[in-house]
Parts: sequence; C-alpha cells; structure tokens
Amino acid sequence: MGGSRDRKNSTTHYIGRQEAHTINNADTVNHIRELHLAPPEPTPRERAEEHLRLGDASLRQGLHHSAVTHLTECISLGALAPSAAAHARFLLALARLGGRRPSLCTTAEAAAALDLLGPLHEPHARFLAALVQEDRTNAWMGSAAVPDSLRTKARQIDRSYADLIRRHVPAPQSRVWQALDERAGGTTP
Repeated sequence: MGGSRDRKNSTTHYIGRQEAHTINNADTVNHIRELHLAPPEPTPRERAEEHLRLGDASLRQGLHHSAVTHLTECISLGALAPSAAAHARFLLALARLGGRRPSLCTTAEAAAALDLLGPLHEPHARFLAALVQEDRTNAWMGSAAVPDSLRTKARQIDRSYADLIRRHVPAPQSRVWQALDERAGGTTP
C-alpha cells in the first residue's frame, strides 16, 4: 500500500499510486508536485450532441462537406433523443445537397437526401423532400404560379426552417421554393 524511498536526502512517499515528497499531516497532503487526472470520456450522447452542434454550425457557414462528416457521425452514434435525431437527419439531408439546387445534384446525392427525409414527419422535412422531388423532375415548369394550397401548407413551417432551406437549396423557379421564400420573408398571408 504505502512506502517510502530516500532519494538524495529527500524522502518520496508513495500512497497507492500517489507520490509526495513531504507529508505534513496524514489526513492532508500540503504539496502535490504533479497530479494527472484524465477528463472523463464523453458519453455517446454527449459525443452525438457535439457532432450535431458542429454539423449545424458547419452547415450554417456553408461548409457542406464538414457538415456531412459531423452529422453522419452524429447519426451513426444513435444516442440522441428522437426529436434531436430527426433534426440531425434533416440537417444532413440539406448538407448532402451541397448548397446546390436538386436538379444539379447527382441522382445518388438526391436519393441520399430523400432517404434521410423519408421517415420524418415534420412539415419542414416534408417540404424539403417536396422541393427535391419537384426540382429533380422539373415539375415546376408546368406552372409559374404558386398554388394557394401550397402557400397554406407553407404556413405550417417555422420561418427559421423555411429560411434555412431557401438559403441552402437555391431553386427559385420551383413553386415549393417560392412558397418557402414567401414564408421565410414573412410575406405569406
């Protein structure tokens, strides 16, 4: 357990794995030369939350590749609460599009985004999926007018999400994008 060793007229005391040169009181150590305590390892949830935070920040700065890396790791840890996991999937879908309109993405990139959005039921996720599908098929070419039913559905989306989508998926000819743009700008009646 304990012990001591004399080194050049200085006694080093060992108590368990601790080392001290002078012990003035058996209950109190007055001088610790060096103490190495490793910080506790973060839990999977803490690591996932950190990757979510970094992925969100990267996406908002337009660093899509970095966002994909962090958000993929976040989701792979599988440690988030369901609402946070849904948010991470939505952000990863946005990041996978790489800041481009869906018609300029590869089929694999668009499919990856749609696969991430598939299980989500939040209005902003459904609108992003609709935007990807509409722009990939050029369905917006049939009519320039935004249908009232689409505007009504856009009202269900939080303005911050509408703004996030319109900034990262530039497809202004799309009717879905126009409805989001109106909602983000506060002009949707």
